[in-house]
Amino acid sequence: MEKIKYSVALILFASSLLSQNQKLEISDLVKIERIADSLVQICEFDKPIDLYRELVKNNPTSFNYNYKLAATLAAKIELMPRIKGATYVPEMMNQLEKTYKLDDTSLSLNWIMLQVYLEVPRFLGGGKKKAKVIIEKISKISDFEGKKAKYLYENFPNKKY
Repeated sequence: MEKIKYSVALILFASSLLSQNQKLEISDLVKIERIADSLVQICEFDKPIDLYRELVKNNPTSFNYNYKLAATLAAKIELMPRIKGATYVPEMMNQLEKTYKLDDTSLSLNWIMLQVYLEVPRFLGGGKKKAKVIIEKISKISDFEGKKAKYLYENFPNKKY
């Protein structure tokens, strides 16, 4: 019950920030980001996705906002039944690739992309060829992480997360 009260309060506060201003100030963006982050921590994903979309709209070149939107979409899909989650996959793939173009040196983003490329069928934007490219990038960032990524690739789909 407390979780519901907390999430409703955060959602109402974020909604009031968004409805009051045409152009959001930096302090408002920080507040909205913190609210979205807090909701994600309690496994609420729908409203944070909307909030991160708003943040990306206000600052489309922010790696941080784009990354959080992509990661939250991925987390939401992971918890959904496969058929229902498939409707969100194209947006997630586009967001991941957009974020990757902003900064391809983020180890955590590369790991998310590797997992997604291995799990998402090729016709939805995934595939082992794309996964190999990510493994090469991970290896350039960290030799140790690159070895782990190669191991995951070689043992997929035998390894379930």
